[in-house]
Amino acid sequence: MKKRKYILSVLLNLLYFLSFSQGEFIVEIDRTSGSFVKTGLLISGITYVYPNFRAYDENNGIFIFPSSDNPTRLYSIDVTNDTIINNPVYSNLLVEFEYSNALNILYGVLKDNINNVKYFVSINPVTGLSTMIGASIPGSSTYQGFSTFDQINLRYIFLDPSNRIYSIDATNGNIVSNPNLALSANEQLLSISFDDSTSTLYGILKNNFTNLFYLVSINTSTGIVTHIGTGISLLGGSGSSAIDLLNQQFIYLYYNGSYGIATIDIFTGNVIHNNIISPLIGLDNVFSLKYDNIQGKTYSIHWEDITQPTSINNINQNFELAILPNPFSSQTTLQTDQIFKNATLIVYNSQGQRVKQINNISGQVFPLFRDNLVSGLYFLQLIQANQICTTEKLMITDN
Repeated sequence: MKKRKYILSVLLNLLYFLSFSQGEFIVEIDRTSGSFVKTGLLISGITYVYPNFRAYDENNGIFIFPSSDNPTRLYSIDVTNDTIINNPVYSNLLVEFEYSNALNILYGVLKDNINNVKYFVSINPVTGLSTMIGASIPGSSTYQGFSTFDQINLRYIFLDPSNRIYSIDATNGNIVSNPNLALSANEQLLSISFDDSTSTLYGILKNNFTNLFYLVSINTSTGIVTHIGTGISLLGGSGSSAIDLLNQQFIYLYYNGSYGIATIDIFTGNVIHNNIISPLIGLDNVFSLKYDNIQGKTYSIHWEDITQPTSINNINQNFELAILPNPFSSQTTLQTDQIFKNATLIVYNSQGQRVKQINNISGQVFPLFRDNLVSGLYFLQLIQANQICTTEKLMITDN
């Protein structure tokens, strides 16, 4: 019961912030269409995040990323409902987060701008504190490159802005290799991801002369870059990437005036899917792609440029609501532990849009009919006397 009350409290606060401001959500993206759904309500306390600074704990389904608010915090978010697990204050000199699923350790790079060096570190996601591992890494400490993690050989891999690719032993911080990338003057590497099934580092490379994009493999020992396929046109600009291990596909989330997501066959370099992310309104954006190979789902961080003002100004957290059955297909029953008079029930879809409202509710037991709602995830908000009394998840099925 205590766990249920904690989750309910979090959901109540999330919906409270949804009512007042713009903010961040975790979303699941359908690569075949470019559509997405929010996995929960707005993540409270965040108004902006650093693009593409992110890690993902596949063992527990936790998205880890920093906010850029003051003070900066390191958020650990449950992707199933956007519940905040941890959000400690951390140093904004920590960048390039990667998670070892084998060791259950969060890693990153600590910048020393005064001495122009970097340090490989482990990071405690509960406290936000970091611990240096090994000696310093020279050069270019004031700029961020790209990073990925080799889960098989336990290597942290990052691209320094000088086009040097570093492979670091995560157990002791020793530099395994750090060759310069073999790129022509017209070529630019835009993103990297390590394929644990083939022990190969892949990336997206742009030829600025031909304006073609290529999937490439990168030899971390020599820096040699091998083009895969004949090139792709109109793919987009810089972005973030991930690997679908089961289907051997490179997933690339990009921006080129619009936000899009491309799925590329690792063996041929051919595009399987390439879609604009929708629906996005105004200044909406999506950043920081991660793929969960256990769940087989594609996740991202979504900032929504929508403000929904309301006069509701209080939240009652001492409240119980039972929904039976849940999920349901045509009708369910709501039962509360309090007697209501002239309450209002509001139903939001997974996009945070109000899709149903019932006024003048009285008593402790009342029905909820599906009517014309499509199957999927919804959120219920029960309000009385300008006070949010409860928020609950609701699933509608076609069974």
